[in-house]
Amino acid sequence: MRALVLPLVLLSGVAYGQDHLQNESPLLQQNQGGVLPGGDPGLSQELQVKAGKFRIVGDKSVWENGVELIYRGYKMTGDRIEADSKREYFEITNGRVVGSTEVANGEFVTVNFKTETYTFRGGKATIVPERTNGLTTGPFYSSAGSGSLETTHYHVENGNLTPCDLEHPHINFAVGSADVVPGKSLKMKNVKFQVGGRTILDIPNLYIPLLNDRPRYLPEVGQSQDEGYYLKSRYVVPMKGDDNLDTRLDLMTRLGVGIGGDYNYSTDAMVGAVGVYSIIGPGNTQVGKVQHRQQIGSGQLTLDANVNRNNYLTAPNTTIFNGRSQYSISNGSGLTNFGYSRNSSDIGQFSSLSESFSFSDSRATQGGFRSDLSVNQNRSASKSAGTTLSESDRIDVRYMGSQEMRSLRAELLYQRSIPVGATTNFTRGSDITPLLTLRSDTGKMFGNSIGRSWPVNFAASFGQLQDPGLTEPVTRTTFEANARRSERLSTKTTLNWDGRFSQGVTSDDTAQYVIGYGANLAHQFGRNSDLRLDYRRLRQFGFSPLAIDRIGRNDAMNLNMNLGMGRGWTATASTGYDFRLGSTGQVPWQLVNVLSQYRSGNSRFQFGAVYDTFNQNWSTLRADSLFSIGDTDIAAAVRYDGRRSVWSAASLQVEGFKAGRLSTDFLLSYNGYSKQFDAQQYVFTYDMHCTEAVLEFTDFKAGFRSGRQIAFYFRIKALPFGRDFGLGRQGQAIGGVGGFGR
Repeated sequence: MRALVLPLVLLSGVAYGQDHLQNESPLLQQNQGGVLPGGDPGLSQELQVKAGKFRIVGDKSVWENGVELIYRGYKMTGDRIEADSKREYFEITNGRVVGSTEVANGEFVTVNFKTETYTFRGGKATIVPERTNGLTTGPFYSSAGSGSLETTHYHVENGNLTPCDLEHPHINFAVGSADVVPGKSLKMKNVKFQVGGRTILDIPNLYIPLLNDRPRYLPEVGQSQDEGYYLKSRYVVPMKGDDNLDTRLDLMTRLGVGIGGDYNYSTDAMVGAVGVYSIIGPGNTQVGKVQHRQQIGSGQLTLDANVNRNNYLTAPNTTIFNGRSQYSISNGSGLTNFGYSRNSSDIGQFSSLSESFSFSDSRATQGGFRSDLSVNQNRSASKSAGTTLSESDRIDVRYMGSQEMRSLRAELLYQRSIPVGATTNFTRGSDITPLLTLRSDTGKMFGNSIGRSWPVNFAASFGQLQDPGLTEPVTRTTFEANARRSERLSTKTTLNWDGRFSQGVTSDDTAQYVIGYGANLAHQFGRNSDLRLDYRRLRQFGFSPLAIDRIGRNDAMNLNMNLGMGRGWTATASTGYDFRLGSTGQVPWQLVNVLSQYRSGNSRFQFGAVYDTFNQNWSTLRADSLFSIGDTDIAAAVRYDGRRSVWSAASLQVEGFKAGRLSTDFLLSYNGYSKQFDAQQYVFTYDMHCTEAVLEFTDFKAGFRSGRQIAFYFRIKALPFGRDFGLGRQGQAIGGVGGFGR
């Protein structure tokens, strides 16, 4: 019996290659309309034929001796072509079919234009990246004793799949049979993985999920601070029907041996996965998950739960459980949801628990009535060394109903938090029990003509409200009005103004009113230049005991200027003035921002500065660049902290630098405060025609999971590959202090 590790490593490499064969095979993608490659728009849609001989046999037309036939943008050639015009069905002997981007040939080829399918025997097909929506980076070649392309899947018998265009390919997958179902799976039988014409792996069955480029189905060899030296591999075992078992085996010198798998199941009524993973050794990590979705009657049941014990990636020395379930019923008039969730955490002598039961219902009728009801019971508790620190149990109820009428809309809102049992830590929310609001506007009240000329919105409300700090609820009556209008002063000058007024009276003998107004003046000059002045004033008078009525004060102006200087150069400047600060003797001028930018094609450069009017210094200076030299893309940025007089940050990112067969990408992020590189990342890729070797090196001095990691991959070029360049270990962007998203 072979050793366990070697087959897993080799099969992982094979699995990755096969995992994405759906994208290289001539099959129908889920978002395409047919399985045939697109026709050539430069060719005739009508039937055109050149042939040495022509005859009619029954309902079929037969052409022989050097046949060249053009139909619906396709060119078909062969020794003999037999056509059934009613069925739009063609049989080609020793021929080929050429579309806009692809070629299929064989000893015997059939094309059915009505069903948009074709079959071939003893032939080949070339599939370009356009066929796979750009998921492949080069052509993929398929040959078979026989093959068929149907609406739902691609099938091949006694065939070969290879990304190599040489007569004797470097690598090849020889299969007894293969079935590819887009978006689901690739199933192969009697698989031989060949390198240089030699079979190095021979297995009876191989199953590959066809989802995306994650996870990488490649053997991964590397070193990291928390895992030590490691070897990680994946292998998928086909099960009954469309089910499969995705297994994992990880060898880590610092943590031990990680073993586990995900059982993925799928039927017409349900789909889901159950997974476990455990590290045997010093790491002592256990992870489990359940995901399930099922159609039950007119509703859908969803379950999602995961448990982590001593997970070295997210929560060491901690046991965490997160679970939720939901049953949703949808019909023509609304949606009803029943839900339950539970979250718990245990670390040492401290534990916490929260759970929630929820119900919600949303309805809408043709008469303009709409209702939204939600009822949630939320429980939470925390303990330390057996002593209860906090405990809460509450029911939150919220109802919102609205009715559209000819001249107005009526809204009824009810919202309340109710303690359950002997709750020791109950915090009341803002209760509304209830609140009736009537809304309208000048368009509804006086017609669309007046509504467009003088757009004013009105609202009046009456209801009972209670804030957490109040011992008794108060009754509040309010009236609100707000208007907004745009005036064209000239061809280059526009004035937009608005105003608002609200008056509120409460049952505790308090009252307040609010006045707010503002304007925006915009003037264009030159070709691409403009000046904008914005003013806002808001003030409340009186008093209200409700937090919802406290809006504060504002009296400020903002000034923005944009200059188009031509030849790709632009400049902007902005600042603000606070009249309230000026009236109290404080500095009224706000920060001054200045930015100049140049753009030409794919190249961009910008220089910016911020002047701190409070401390009277240039607080920040920045420079960013993004440009290309040949096929190499470069992004560089620097920052200067004027307050501390130090270059605070710098970054350099280079992609696509090539020297012969070696391609290099690297990223450097420098921290001027700590005088060190916070992030370094290098990716070296060596081109070996249809395959490539990839060496990745990362070194993070700060952030989550800091440390050094080295990884090596051997991959097939034509297959999609999830690149981690520019990303941290948890997928976060790293190293970019530039202003262009780098």
